[in-house]
Amino acid sequence: MNKFEAILLLSPEISSSSKKKLSGDFEKLIKENSGVIKNTEDWGLRDLSYNIGNFSKSFYNYYQIEIEGSKIESIKKNLSQNEEFIRHLFIKVNNHQELPTKLNNEKK
Repeated sequence: MNKFEAILLLSPEISSSSKKKLSGDFEKLIKENSGVIKNTEDWGLRDLSYNIGNFSKSFYNYYQIEIEGSKIESIKKNLSQNEEFIRHLFIKVNNHQELPTKLNNEKK
């Protein structure tokens, strides 16, 4: 199993219940692909560095996961098919950083 850190950007137009559902869907997708979510953080609504579509803000969710690297492509494909996930980033790491992250401690 490889270690990854994932950041998901969710549409700022979704409700809090939809946001929870999308997070649950992502976690279910990881488990279906034999992965394990070690930690997660909700970084809240933040400004984007540049506009994505018509959005200047996004909800950020951070995950520390362990999964086979070959499964990441199918997860990315699945995320790309849902319009409420406006961006996603997976980074392979040797060790997960200690939580809480610096970004989580910043003022939102």
